[in-house]
Amino acid sequence: MQGERRRGRRLDALRRLRTERQHFDIVVIDPPAFIKRKKDIKEGTEAYRRLNQMAMQVLAKDGILVSCFTWSATPAHEILKASRHIDRSLQIVEEGHQAPDHPVHPAIAETAYLKVFFARVLPS
Repeated sequence: MQGERRRGRRLDALRRLRTERQHFDIVVIDPPAFIKRKKDIKEGTEAYRRLNQMAMQVLAKDGILVSCFTWSATPAHEILKASRHIDRSLQIVEEGHQAPDHPVHPAIAETAYLKVFFARVLPS
């Protein structure tokens, strides 16, 4: 329940910034893990998409979105979906992964769970 309240406060803050027509050159979002188990995939993916969409709406022209994920199955195209819903074009400039202190086991795909995307967001 507490995680839901924190998520709500983040979304409320982004809504307020959008309503106030605030725009930023860089927006960094690093939410908690929305997907902890396979049963959370649908709802969690939607939460990531919605959060990224709201973050893009407060970006200035040619703004940079830094979007972090904590789930091995969250693909880059989920960020792309968010941009299409708000008539923006998105270029993924760089994709990062976890540091060496979080090793990835080649036989266990789930160990590659930390991701960060650096994207340039343009008006369509």
